[in-house]
Amino acid sequence: MERRSFLQGAFGFVALATLCVAGAGARTSAPEGFTTPEVSCPEAARGPVMVGGIELIAGQDVVQAWHGDTHLFDVDAIGAELVRLADGSLSIDELASATGTELNAADVASFFVSLGQAGYLANTVFVNLVETLA
Repeated sequence: MERRSFLQGAFGFVALATLCVAGAGARTSAPEGFTTPEVSCPEAARGPVMVGGIELIAGQDVVQAWHGDTHLFDVDAIGAELVRLADGSLSIDELASATGTELNAADVASFFVSLGQAGYLANTVFVNLVETLA
């Protein structure tokens, strides 16, 4: 299964948290100016760490994530902010607070679980769902 196909299916649940994935479109030429950095020791991070080299490109209603010439996935502005913040310095709870929205830790955890299963995280993040949902 292609990673993009997985994300389109897996994010159906996350769409309820306004972290939706739109259909794949043509690559736009308006760069967001952000590429995920390489992290030297992602295993020691407090929270999720995106794989290095993912470039965020602004579309009309979505932000597209690219790695080289490969389109990976699309997210809305909140999802793009979470990707930008996922450098390992913030926990899931801190990421939820940092967006300035009403997202809770369970929504953010679901988002990163989907990205991790698709292979876009450089580390494994363990989430205690009992604490997160309480």
